[in-house]
Amino acid sequence: MVIFSVVLAVGVLLGTISASSLYLERKRLFVMADGAALAASQSFSLDSVVVDATTHTLRYRLTSSDVVSASRSFLRAADARGVRLVGATSPDGVSAVVRLASTWRPPLVGVFFPAGIPLEVTAQARGSFF
Repeated sequence: MVIFSVVLAVGVLLGTISASSLYLERKRLFVMADGAALAASQSFSLDSVVVDATTHTLRYRLTSSDVVSASRSFLRAADARGVRLVGATSPDGVSAVVRLASTWRPPLVGVFFPAGIPLEVTAQARGSFF
């Protein structure tokens, strides 16, 4: 009975550690995606800025190549090891959509836990002049 209780307690402890590690890896991936999307949403060139004559506001045009370049630069600067840029686009010319992926590996690989789980997140950011 004591041996069974110890084995059960160790299993619960390993499960809690692995679940916490998975949660933290997912949050880290979301933070990276949010940062890359924010950096990419502000990466428009100054040549693309125009004044809208009817509303007297500034408008810009964001290209998908700007979004990809800014996302890669952000991930290099953030030292995002194990994070892959799956996609980076500007669907409407003013917002950036960034998709990142990584593989979570449990800190203690056991019989009951997989060797790795693929994670993928998407973040969107919209730039403005204000």
